[in-house]
Amino acid sequence: MRRFHAVLLVLPSLLSVACGSASSSDLEPAVVVAAPDAGAPVAAPSGDNGGSGSSSGIAVTPPAGETPAASNCSDAAKLVYLVSKQKELWSFNPTLTGTAAYRRVGALGCATTSAPQTMGVDRTGTAWIFYSDGSLHKADTSTARCTPAGYTYPGVDAFLGLGMGAGFTAPGGDITKETLFLLHETDGLETFEPRAFARSETGALTSTMGELTGGPDGRLFVFNPGSTPRLSEINTQTFALSTVKSFSSSLFSGVRSFALARYAGSFFMFTAGTAADGFSAGMTKVTVYDPTRDAIAVRDADIGFTVVGAGQSVCVPPPAIR
Repeated sequence: MRRFHAVLLVLPSLLSVACGSASSSDLEPAVVVAAPDAGAPVAAPSGDNGGSGSSSGIAVTPPAGETPAASNCSDAAKLVYLVSKQKELWSFNPTLTGTAAYRRVGALGCATTSAPQTMGVDRTGTAWIFYSDGSLHKADTSTARCTPAGYTYPGVDAFLGLGMGAGFTAPGGDITKETLFLLHETDGLETFEPRAFARSETGALTSTMGELTGGPDGRLFVFNPGSTPRLSEINTQTFALSTVKSFSSSLFSGVRSFALARYAGSFFMFTAGTAADGFSAGMTKVTVYDPTRDAIAVRDADIGFTVVGAGQSVCVPPPAIR
C-alpha cells in the first residue's frame, strides 16, 4: 500500500475541469525530458529569462524530508529542461514562481537544418533530442553544447516529419537505473537505449499521439491536448492505458505545440497556440496539474518562447507520499 505526503502548491485559483477523451490530428507535438539541481538553476545571460506574460505565482515545493534522488545523479539532472522552436535549451525550476523559473542555457548548434521535436534527459544530465528529420542529437544541459548521436529514427517522412514523444522513467522505481520510452504515432510504444541505438517495439499504442513523462517512481504518463484533452498513465508491464485526468477543451483550445514534464508528482503542460502568422506555434503557456489535490491552474500565460520538448530525469524530487 502506497502512502503519500501532500505536495505544496501555491494555487491562488483553481480551474474547474470537464471530462473528455484525447485525440489530435494537426498538432505540432513537443517532447518529454530532463532536469538539473533544484537549488542551482542554470545561470542565464542578462535578458535571457522568459517572457513578460502574466504569472499566477504557482510554485511547487518538494515535501519535507524528500530531496531529489542522489544515487550517482549529476546536479544537472535534478531540474526540468525545455527545448524551444527557436532551437535553444532552457532549464525550468518549478520551485520558483513566474518567469524567474526559466533560465536560458544557450543556443543549440545541432548539425541539422530541421527543427527539434522531442527530448528526454538522462541521469547524467545529457539531453537526448530527436529532430523532425529523425536525427538524434545529445546536448550538455550545463552548456547546451550539441553533438550528433549517430542515429536516425527509421522511415521518417520528409514532409510530415517525426511524430513522437519521449521520456525517461526508473524501472521498478529503482533510481539507479533508467529506461527511455518513445511513443511514435505509427509504431506505437517503444523502449530505446540511446547510447547503443537499441530500439524495441512493444506492439502497443500504435496510432497513438502524445508526449511522455516518467520519474523516479517508475511510472509513465502521456498527454495529448487535442479536442478532448487527457492525461493518461501507461502501465509499463502490460502497456494498458488508463485515464488520470480529462480536461476542459477550452483550457487547451487551438494548441499547435505541446510538451509535458513532471516534478515532485505535479504535471507541467507546456502548450502554444497559433502565432500571428496564422500557421506556426506562438508563445507557450504553462499549466500545472496537482493530482493529490485534483487541482489545475495556469502557472504562466506567456513564457516568451515556444516549447517543443520538455521533461525531467529520474533524479528529480519524487512524488509526494501519504
